[in-house]
Amino acid sequence: MTLARIAIALPFALAAQAALAQEAPASGGEFIGRLFDASGLRAPAPQAADFVRDSRPAHMEYRAFDPAPPKDPKRKTAADLRAMGAGLEAAAAENRRKAASVARPDVPAKPAR
Repeated sequence: MTLARIAIALPFALAAQAALAQEAPASGGEFIGRLFDASGLRAPAPQAADFVRDSRPAHMEYRAFDPAPPKDPKRKTAADLRAMGAGLEAAAAENRRKAASVARPDVPAKPAR
């Protein structure tokens, strides 16, 4: 008899729990907000100033934040990257050659051996 009562009461309890879960606030802050609204402690939000209302469009469309960068259609091949690397190495060697020929007044000259 007790098992039959449990079998009958269990679906009703699960349905009631699901119905209460849908109406329950999602967070503690939302619950506190509902308490403040019910008690009249929360002041209504002030109206926007005229210049703010005039500067906004009638329908504002927001895009979701998309952290993925857009795909680059001009992707470089491995050969292009190697050529760019060789060009950078040549420029670095040229800069080192130019730097070696500049006399530095604050550095003493190397003694001859």
